[in-house]
Amino acid sequence: MSTDKVRVPLKLRLKTKDNIAGRLQNMRFFAWGVLGTIFKYVWHGPEVQSWNLRFHIIRDVLRQYLAESLPHDMPNESAEKIDFAYVAEYIAINNLPSRSLQPDVGVNQEHDIVLQSENCVEYNVPHYGLSSDKLCKIAAMDLRSAQDGHPRTISCQVLLSTETGRFRDHDIASKNAPVSELLLINPLEPCERIILYFHGGAYCVGDRSLTHMLVYAHISRTTGLRVFSPNYRLAPKNCFPSQLHDCFASYMFLLRRGFKPENIIIAGDSAGSALAVGIMLILRDMNLPMPGAAVLISPWVDLTCSGESWKSNQKLDYLTEFSLDDPFHPTRMFYAAGKQFTSEMLEELRCPLVSPLFGKLNGMPPMLIQMGRDELLHDDIQAFATKASRDNAGGSKVKLEIYDNMPHAFVLFDFAEAAQKAFTNIGEFIRDNAGGSSNGII
Repeated sequence: MSTDKVRVPLKLRLKTKDNIAGRLQNMRFFAWGVLGTIFKYVWHGPEVQSWNLRFHIIRDVLRQYLAESLPHDMPNESAEKIDFAYVAEYIAINNLPSRSLQPDVGVNQEHDIVLQSENCVEYNVPHYGLSSDKLCKIAAMDLRSAQDGHPRTISCQVLLSTETGRFRDHDIASKNAPVSELLLINPLEPCERIILYFHGGAYCVGDRSLTHMLVYAHISRTTGLRVFSPNYRLAPKNCFPSQLHDCFASYMFLLRRGFKPENIIIAGDSAGSALAVGIMLILRDMNLPMPGAAVLISPWVDLTCSGESWKSNQKLDYLTEFSLDDPFHPTRMFYAAGKQFTSEMLEELRCPLVSPLFGKLNGMPPMLIQMGRDELLHDDIQAFATKASRDNAGGSKVKLEIYDNMPHAFVLFDFAEAAQKAFTNIGEFIRDNAGGSSNGII
């Protein structure tokens, strides 16, 4: 731990070292919960008729992880005494599982975006106040690093489902074959469409996770398109606007590589959806080319978590409501880890680049918004969809889909019937609406 100031001791229940003892500790942490879930399922039956045992176990494991992996009983005043560098390491070694895709599901390749001077971005959105200042500062740091000969890199994934026609037309499944051109970051034909996907995970986890790789593979399968996903910097090691900046730089990088803006479909789940909207707000306000369409899955559009459903929908969701006085609230770790929560911070959280719900949503491309009826974010997402539809009246389509008995970011349960329906609808929406327009929420 750091020793530059007095630190409060932390009661951490997951592994702090990635060794055999740590893995056993994690097994003990989850074992009783899993056994309890199995017992309740066998004895009482499913909570929801369409949920199988696998669904229940994953939901309960996620709920236990989010509720108990960090000590959420610490007072606001302790925030400045918490070693968040140590917390970041703890979160990183307990991230979601990261494994390669099975060859019959999809293929992926990791690349680095090198932020040489020509790939650095500039911002001109002064009306966002403090957020604008932070964006300009972080962009200037990248430019200085490039000019000093030490450019920063952003790792990213390019993925293609093996069920697409494009994959079947090329022999890239052979173990001895070199990396195919299909996994390079350049248009394969002048008008190629591509999915730019930002993963969720409360800005703290989710990069390179097998769970999200499977989501990318399903979306690639139903759209027939390649998926490009940046591994943006994570909190609490890197706070706002690091994530927004990395994702904006990734969009601009695709443009520089030759992809036409109308052929880029911007997408994401949870925090990733908020990043997608934030990028579109910046593009609109700087009169830069917008993507052809947007797909937002359970978007976390209000980081103040003000909707009533944060309290009323706790029965089926795996998310847990925390007070913003909690130093380990995901909002706090993302926006300003190690700082006390104040009324000034609450106002800063209402900046549209942080919480898109509070922004003007006119000038957006066609948007598909998907959410679970029983997720804690229900009311916030509903309000966002209504506002987007109103602000784009006479312009682009805003389509809202609500899936019964589904929790937050339910596509992560990719085996569920609702998730498969959602993937199918994403494919249909992109085929029918990227570049088109109509009115209202469908």
